[in-house]
Amino acid sequence: MLSIRKGVISVFITKVLVAFIGLITVVIASRYLGAEGRGMVSFFTSSVALLQLFCDFGSSSALINLSYTYRSYILWLSAILWVLGICILGTLFLLGFTNFDFVYWVPAAAFLFSFLNINGLLLMGNQKVFQRNVLLVLQPFLLLLFFVVIFFYTNTVQAYPIAFLMALLIAGMVSYQMLLPTLRGSKKESLLGFKFEAQVIKAGFWAQSGHAIQFLNYRINFFIIVFFMGNAALGIYNNAIVIAESLWILGHSVGQIMHMKILNSTSDSEHRTITNKMLFYNFAGTFLMLMVLLLLPSTFWEWLFSKDFSGIKPLFFYMALGIICFSISNILNHYFHAKNKFKTIAICNITGLLVGVSFGIWFIPQFGLMGASMAWSSGLFASMCIYIFAYFKRNKMTDGF
Repeated sequence: MLSIRKGVISVFITKVLVAFIGLITVVIASRYLGAEGRGMVSFFTSSVALLQLFCDFGSSSALINLSYTYRSYILWLSAILWVLGICILGTLFLLGFTNFDFVYWVPAAAFLFSFLNINGLLLMGNQKVFQRNVLLVLQPFLLLLFFVVIFFYTNTVQAYPIAFLMALLIAGMVSYQMLLPTLRGSKKESLLGFKFEAQVIKAGFWAQSGHAIQFLNYRINFFIIVFFMGNAALGIYNNAIVIAESLWILGHSVGQIMHMKILNSTSDSEHRTITNKMLFYNFAGTFLMLMVLLLLPSTFWEWLFSKDFSGIKPLFFYMALGIICFSISNILNHYFHAKNKFKTIAICNITGLLVGVSFGIWFIPQFGLMGASMAWSSGLFASMCIYIFAYFKRNKMTDGF
């Protein structure tokens, strides 16, 4: 059994590497595509993520929990069929949006991303952490490599979505090869004898409801910004979000391993003890990283991204509250997820969504990107308050922090 310390360190190092590779990609895209091109890329990837949001109702993180009681082959094929159906419907829906750049590439990218995600989740559910970590690094590395090469030859913004699709395709093939022994070992019937496992949708609905709401809380401002301010503003805002979310690496690392530990234990007291410790460590670590971020001068970001992004520094101060709030919510989210309390997660996140969207519609037209940052933080603050209330209520404030 993987120890908490080794598991956290392993996942943390992997996520740091992923964030570093992603940052290099963002820097190169920002320098050579400018704020306008960066905004176009952001709109494309956000559209892919939006379609994938519906795919994930049948390919959500609930697959990790289900893999402890259901055969991997049944879960895998059921999830793939669901994703395929959603992407076909998505293609039909997008046929009318001919003025949207790269519109026809969105369903293909969403399918490949979901395929890679399904394989990674089932590897995680079978406690193959190393293989999952390799996949986490492989896809962004391939994206960076292909983007640099293709842009060198084409010098167009199309280089990014092409590289995006190529990276997903190759990473998906590698992930399938990693999972194949597990699938073969759990396959007991022919394809003709396969029966769709409805639990994939039932569990996925509640698991993904919370994540879908959380995604909208993170990304709904992207679409509002494009509507009121255009692609260039979105490029600046998206870079700020990328940097802000990189501070959550520690929490995601801690949460994943904590999640597995809770699934492999039946002691509520032990679950509380682990969760309380992880809350403290994650909050302290995130706070220290945030202080470093706020101390970096504006000239650093101009040097890193280009002069187009000179207005990015002030946004971090308005995002600071949201960064800290999510450091707490993230751990509690993993706790409730491991306890199969998906309704609780959905309620917490929908509170944040309603607050964040309300503030976004009000603040963005008046205050621009600062308003978007304030709305983002306000939604995460509201969500955190409900998470803390639900956690204390469930545990009756026993064992403390």
